[in-house]
Amino acid sequence: MNGATESQHIEQAQLEVEGGERARFAYPTLVLAIVSLLYAALVASHWDTGYIDFGDGNYMYLSWRMSEGAVLYKDLLAPQPPMHLLVGTALAKCARALGVPMLYGFRIFSLTVHLLTAWLVAAAARRCAWGISPSMKPWVGVGAGIIYLALPIGFWWSLGYQSEHQEIVWLLLTFLLILQGGKTALVGAGLCAGFATLTNMTAAPYALFAAGYLLVRRKRVAWFYVVPFVVLVLGVVGVMEWRTGAYLENVIFNQVGSFPRRELLPPGENVFTYALGKIQREGMDVLRLEGGFILLALVGLGLALRTKQSLPPIAEFAVWWAIFSMCSIVYVSKGGTMDYIFCLGEPYVAAFAAMAVAHVIPPVQGIKWRELFLDTTPLSRWVLFLGLGLVTLAAPIGFIRATLAQRSYELDAHTTEQVVNQIRRRVPEDGLVLSPPYYAFLPQRRIAEDYSEIFLWSLKYHNEKLDGIRGRGVETVERIARLLNEKKIAFVVLDLDQTGRIPEIREALDRNYIPVRQDELRTLNTRLMFYEPKR
Repeated sequence: MNGATESQHIEQAQLEVEGGERARFAYPTLVLAIVSLLYAALVASHWDTGYIDFGDGNYMYLSWRMSEGAVLYKDLLAPQPPMHLLVGTALAKCARALGVPMLYGFRIFSLTVHLLTAWLVAAAARRCAWGISPSMKPWVGVGAGIIYLALPIGFWWSLGYQSEHQEIVWLLLTFLLILQGGKTALVGAGLCAGFATLTNMTAAPYALFAAGYLLVRRKRVAWFYVVPFVVLVLGVVGVMEWRTGAYLENVIFNQVGSFPRRELLPPGENVFTYALGKIQREGMDVLRLEGGFILLALVGLGLALRTKQSLPPIAEFAVWWAIFSMCSIVYVSKGGTMDYIFCLGEPYVAAFAAMAVAHVIPPVQGIKWRELFLDTTPLSRWVLFLGLGLVTLAAPIGFIRATLAQRSYELDAHTTEQVVNQIRRRVPEDGLVLSPPYYAFLPQRRIAEDYSEIFLWSLKYHNEKLDGIRGRGVETVERIARLLNEKKIAFVVLDLDQTGRIPEIREALDRNYIPVRQDELRTLNTRLMFYEPKR
């Protein structure tokens, strides 16, 4: 009888522990779910046809063209590996099949990916919350997820269909699976690292760092990561090169070609000074917007490392991975890459900033409120904490408000619609337009020669001219000039600082087209002029 009673007591105690564990995670999970819903409502309520960024429009245009049968790399110049555009093609086809406006299909997907990332950041923060009590770890995760959603660069960049956010999901999964550490987990980590690299080449250094760490620290199981990664990446690259004959040209050589050449730089500047100057300028923009959170993250890293005895061995990998991710700003040295690339480091900024907050947040329990009349020191701690929050959040809140008001967009929705309506009126459905890709994507008009990647096409043309070769860039420009001379392009929205600086196109326009407005249209980063064929 006593044995049965003792067994019942043990079972009851186990149930209470399990119930406590569930409760410990239930409330933080509920909070993060509510914040996610509020975030989704905020973002979705501001969806319209505003022109967010060139890359967003370009990737949606390329995805739409692929859904129509165009072959990636062979028919379409694209700077990234195929995963991002293959997903985009599927989204375009699904939107068409469901009768959903294609633009909003992409917007729903981008929002979903960003919210998924916030939950993965929460999981990573819980996993790395060394030295923090078990009862606080779920709240550290919630804090990290909320901070991630509040980081302004990621908030802005995630509004569009960009490759970096799918890349971040794959990299976070790689990170979490390596932290888990089993053989099956390492196979999954290798595959996720492969998918990240096949989404955006900026993932390759992180994937290789993980491989190097495992080969040095965990030689016996490292191959469970390395083999799937190598087989997946080389297999997809081989298939794409075999099918298109242009994968390496697009993804490798065109990317290398986007680094500045001395001949195209201002007098007295070389590649090294250009790269350093750009890193400094873009890095200061990042610090201006997110410097408070970055400082908190560095403090969080320092606090996590101060008690080495309590750290698990995998902490070495986690800390260096986070530091390297926060160094992603160096990618701006490549032509066409700006401060948005720091979004690769934002998950780890959020995770370790949340840990810093967990260490310094004043306690609520234990405060004797009646004694505050005698000693206000506990209250002053809260005032100081709120002051820290105000200083940290001031710039992000201002930027997010400006973004929601479309002041950080390339062009607001009203003016974008005016441009798009001109294209709809002047270009038949089977006609050709020459314009930045977003203006062609919305009315679904084909760009002549699919000349959507304006920056890389222009750079490719100028590089070939400097090298004295007649490659794909020069040949494409010649075909566009021929179409202009034959007046087969129904309407032109000319980027005066890119396409407008190519002599063959400029001369063909001057001979055969007339401007339809007197003054140029200035967007956030471009100057546009509009032309129609001479009668």
